[in-house]
Amino acid sequence: MAKNELAASKKAKNRSIEEIMRDPVARAKLTNLVDEAVMCKQKIGFEQQNIKALREAAIEDLGLKGTLFNNFVAMTYNNDYAARKDGLEQQLTLVELVMGEAGLLEANDAE
Repeated sequence: MAKNELAASKKAKNRSIEEIMRDPVARAKLTNLVDEAVMCKQKIGFEQQNIKALREAAIEDLGLKGTLFNNFVAMTYNNDYAARKDGLEQQLTLVELVMGEAGLLEANDAE
């Protein structure tokens, strides 16, 4: 669907499901759209299984923690290295501050 068509369809008044189901053309179009969406969900489910298998291979073949693999995939997919680094630095600062207030930082440093 083109951008202009999508914008125009958003402006159109919502129709009740009863009205759509009574109209054979609209009903057929809705059925086709739902069928296509279901196929998309099936493809997504299949690809999610592939990602799980890749994660398991990283765990078994490389000894990598699964959560680290997931984070690496997400970071690469989103291309948000700098934002993640900034977020981790803020979390580290928070942990250091909380531990310092609780007297845990000095106790851990002494060990």
